[in-house]
Amino acid sequence: MMWSMRSHVLLGLLVSLACLSGCGTPDVEPPVTPRSPEEWFQRGVTNLTNNTFDRAVADFTEVLRLTPDRVEAYHNRGEAYRLLGEFDHALADYTQALTRNPRYAKAYYARGVVHSYKGAYDEALADYTQALALDQQLPEAYVSRGIAYDRGKRDTDRAIADFNQALILDPHRADAYMNRGIAYKNKRDYPRALADYDRAIALNPQYAAAYVNRGVAYDEKGELDRAIADYDRALQAQANLPEAYVNRGAAYHRKGAFDRAIADYTQAITLNPKLAPAYYNRGTSYQRKGDPGRAIADYTQAITLNPRYVEAYTDRGQLYSEQRDYDRAIDDLTQALSLNPNHAVASHHRAVAWFVKRDYTRAWADVKRFQQAGGKPDPQFIRDLRRASGRTS
Repeated sequence: MMWSMRSHVLLGLLVSLACLSGCGTPDVEPPVTPRSPEEWFQRGVTNLTNNTFDRAVADFTEVLRLTPDRVEAYHNRGEAYRLLGEFDHALADYTQALTRNPRYAKAYYARGVVHSYKGAYDEALADYTQALALDQQLPEAYVSRGIAYDRGKRDTDRAIADFNQALILDPHRADAYMNRGIAYKNKRDYPRALADYDRAIALNPQYAAAYVNRGVAYDEKGELDRAIADYDRALQAQANLPEAYVNRGAAYHRKGAFDRAIADYTQAITLNPKLAPAYYNRGTSYQRKGDPGRAIADYTQAITLNPRYVEAYTDRGQLYSEQRDYDRAIDDLTQALSLNPNHAVASHHRAVAWFVKRDYTRAWADVKRFQQAGGKPDPQFIRDLRRASGRTS
């Protein structure tokens, strides 16, 4: 029989701990009922500090009603909108701040953060670079630009250079060490990656994201027990971290502990019902347990959340093929190949489906595609296909 490959998703965390304005404690507690723009402003800062972001928006809006050109009020209201997840409103406020003060470095930085959240990495890089042109003493801008280079551009060397500069400015930034560790891990330089994760954890022993990312490095090295131990520590530090549950579930899956894996994926879904990789990974564990119905349901949900999820189409297509629903199988595998034309496993399974449907020309075409992608067809399948199609070579 032909082989299949199913790869679990590991969710490393790219995290910057930069603290934008409004994160500090105000010098004085503002009055309950402000009487001046400054008192409204200070109450807005207090609400940002206390994580009461809706109230902060209201306070800074009142500041701007009274003093329409106050740059810091636009910036801080943008912060409140960002923390509420209202990114378009945040971008509008940062832009208003910059319209009034084009040399406001922190507003460029803050706008870059939101562009990064939205996946607009070119815009983010431009804003971080402008922020640093105005103020070269912003370590948080170097960290965030490094993340954008690593995540958005796959330019690990530039990312590492930015993390290095952040650490020159502030040698105690745990987030710079952790994110540099991610960049080294992406270069498969595991010794340096692990060393950086260790430094981040030494600086902040409750740094859940650093434990998760160190666990990913151990996982990729095949050290599953050490990976699970780090995911455990991450969850001790932050119990509501779905990425840690997904990654621990993947490690349990690889150890053959499918029930434990499913429990972790289910917990991740409880915490974040829109986390497509949790559904996909749970589907693979159900598939390994011989429960194709639940596996297909999870692959379907993963695709609903992420219509470009190549592996979910491929694995659902394989299951449809095993259930002899070859038309659905071909539809899924064709979708996977439209998203990734060099996907060897999808080519392989579609070749099988075409063979069963006696469309030997298309089966041979997919065998060729499979080989071009680096796959090695099962010799018995090739013999069967030659015999059925009448080809001798």
